[in-house]
Amino acid sequence: MRRKKNWNIIRRLILLSAFSLLLSTFICCDKEEMLYGSWNLQTVLKNGEPLNDSLAFNLIPNYTYYTFFYANILTVDTYAKGQPASSSNGSYRFIDKSTLELRFTIFYINYNFHARIKKLTQRELHLEYDDNGNTYLMKLYTNR
Repeated sequence: MRRKKNWNIIRRLILLSAFSLLLSTFICCDKEEMLYGSWNLQTVLKNGEPLNDSLAFNLIPNYTYYTFFYANILTVDTYAKGQPASSSNGSYRFIDKSTLELRFTIFYINYNFHARIKKLTQRELHLEYDDNGNTYLMKLYTNR
C-alpha cells in the first residue's frame, strides 16, 4: 500500500514538472522574441482579395523579407525597379501588445505604418494595416 502511495506522489510530481516546463516555455517567449529573425512575405491581401499591384515595393510576395533584429532594428529586402533592394533606416517598436510601428526607406520612399498583429506563432506572422482607405493583410513565414 505504501509503495502505491509513493508511486502516485512521484507520478503527480512528474506531471507537475512537465506542465511547469511547458508553461515556462510559452511565458518566456514574448512577442518581441518571437519576431526576431527573417520572415518571407508569401501572401498579401488587399481588402480581402489577393494583391496584384507589384508597384508597392514592400509587398511583393516571395521576393520580400522582413528581418527583425534586437534593439528594434528592421530591414526589408525586396526586388524593386528590376533589381534587388534593401531598406535603410529601418526600425520597429511595439505601440501596444498587438500593434507594431514599422519604419523603413526603400529607393528614397519612406514607409511608416502601424500594423496589427493578427497572428504570431514560431513560424507564421500575419500583419494587418490600413492605407488610403484600404486594408492590407500580409502573411509572412519563417523556417526557424
